[in-house]
Amino acid sequence: MNSTQLDIPQFVVIHDQLKKAYKHPIIHYVFEGDPFPDVPKDELIIVELDSTASQLLNVDSYSPHFQVTDCVLEQSQLSDQFEEDASLLNLTIEGVSSIKPDSNDILQPIRSMDNLKEVIANFKNR
Repeated sequence: MNSTQLDIPQFVVIHDQLKKAYKHPIIHYVFEGDPFPDVPKDELIIVELDSTASQLLNVDSYSPHFQVTDCVLEQSQLSDQFEEDASLLNLTIEGVSSIKPDSNDILQPIRSMDNLKEVIANFKNR
């Protein structure tokens, strides 16, 4: 790669630790002086990088349904049969989601001793 080229994350993934799932978000790159895109705040995670794009400065989730716990920048190698190996910068956003009110995963109230025992057994097996 050209040494004057700015390396920004090319592959971004969100890892939901609660649901044990990976998501590939829609990415909007905003550079200093650029207008900010019109994105709903409840679906917004802002990742701020330093001027060389090699260090994370700040990560903020504006979503009431997802909280960021960690953010990792990693280099990976990309092999192409026609070109030399290239280095890519990957960004993994770790976090936990909440149960949305319309979700089928909403916990039901405990109505009996058998139900309580089942809930405790399920909790221990996690």
